[in-house]
Amino acid sequence: MPAQGKRRALGQHFLKDRSICKLIAETGIQLAREHACRTLLEIGPGKGAITDPLVTLRPEAPSIERFVLAERDRDFVSAWRSRAVTEAVEEGDFLELPEERWLAPPPVAVVSNLPYSAGTAIVARLARHPETIPFMVLMFQAEVAQRLRAERGTKDWGSLSIWIQNRWDVRKLCLVPPEAFSPPPQVKSEVIVLTRRSAPRIAVSDEAVWEKLLKACFAHRRKMLRASLRSAQPYLRALQASGIDPTKRAEALDWEEWARLYSETEAP
Repeated sequence: MPAQGKRRALGQHFLKDRSICKLIAETGIQLAREHACRTLLEIGPGKGAITDPLVTLRPEAPSIERFVLAERDRDFVSAWRSRAVTEAVEEGDFLELPEERWLAPPPVAVVSNLPYSAGTAIVARLARHPETIPFMVLMFQAEVAQRLRAERGTKDWGSLSIWIQNRWDVRKLCLVPPEAFSPPPQVKSEVIVLTRRSAPRIAVSDEAVWEKLLKACFAHRRKMLRASLRSAQPYLRALQASGIDPTKRAEALDWEEWARLYSETEAP
């Protein structure tokens, strides 16, 4: 096994609280059964704190045909392959793994304790596939989880909140204290459940336009929109055409206003 220093450099804090592991696994298997998922994906299984209860509970979701582990640590990859308790162990950084290695057959259930350093990037990659992934049970640093499930007008509400909640309903499953890990991190963690919406709040036809709009509006979140968009003329013109009060801040806009602003941004 590599030295502990390498493990920590990879952002690995191993979950050891069995009651939390059981809750995560039970929630994931129950939802996998409800959605008749054919693939179960876990990213970063590590020593198997969540993997082992998933393996035990898997028979309760008989639709699952394929359990995929995505792991970047070679020692863990070797250990999981030797145990042969899943159908596939994909080695490498999940952000670089080809989709066909983990996104089939659909529907795909995702249950994971994500590394702090890459949690936001990983959920962003996963969240782009609501047509294939009906739900995700994921653990993050609490600060990130709170941004994902934030409510409009709160300090945590931002571009990530809106982007995720346009296609996903997000709820808190449980808070995880530092002592639930070895070694204990310096921050709290949180498990959330993301469930795809039957339809998006805003029908987005161009994801690139939508994402750039959100980033521009929240680039100076304490400023009024007319001030924060002053250097981004296409978005300022969209604001003017939308009829939205230009003295509002981005965090104050409701979904109907975001739809109007996006519509005007799309307009030629």
